[in-house]
Amino acid sequence: LRTPLNAIIGFSDMLLHEMFGTFKDPRQKEYVGLVKESGQHLLAVVTSILDVSRIEAGAYATEPEPFRFVEAVEMCQSMMRLQAEAKNIDLQAQIAPDAGEINADRRAVQQILINLVSNAIKFTPDGGDVVVGAKRIGSRLHFWIRDTGIGIAEEDFANLGKPFMQIQNDYTRRFEGTGLGLSLVKGLVALHEGTMSIESMPGEGTTVTISLPVNGPKGRSTDKPGVLPMPAAKAETKGDRHGSLRKTA
Repeated sequence: LRTPLNAIIGFSDMLLHEMFGTFKDPRQKEYVGLVKESGQHLLAVVTSILDVSRIEAGAYATEPEPFRFVEAVEMCQSMMRLQAEAKNIDLQAQIAPDAGEINADRRAVQQILINLVSNAIKFTPDGGDVVVGAKRIGSRLHFWIRDTGIGIAEEDFANLGKPFMQIQNDYTRRFEGTGLGLSLVKGLVALHEGTMSIESMPGEGTTVTISLPVNGPKGRSTDKPGVLPMPAAKAETKGDRHGSLRKTA
């Protein structure tokens, strides 16, 4: 599937740059742009499906290597900057100096960041904030993506991270989605023997926190790594604030 999609995307890009002549009608350029955009969206869906399938089958091969975590964050920022600017969202990085290096699959960590930041931007209203933070605690690197978005209702927590399940409300219906992004993140975190927690308050925002071993996973389990079910959400009360919801995988 990816080969013909790449051809569609490539040729539509050539047409957009008017390499074979100028457009006689502005609508022609608009429609070609829609073809390219739809092709890119479908390619992303196909890639996510393949990655989730490989993880569930225990066939996703990780290639751990030491790298500075801040480099992955900077790459994510550069890729997500236009998406954030389109909604006037302030995309910030707050990386502690001790975050240092982590031994992990660089591509997988990059994918985790991109998926989570993309979701945060998507579900944060115009003018909001998205923050990527990180610090080292003992032998683990903790990093988080915090937004000032719409938050998650209690009844929706049970479906978080399930493939092809997307939260449905008046705001989210405006966006296309497959529900694969968070499912893929969970699988990639599990492959690194990491943990993921989600804390959210409707109307105030969501924080997704990932914890990975700095020195890499100690060893693969004999069971197939996969997208494991997350336990039920529980309510927490913080000071004088309303109860927030937290979920851990």
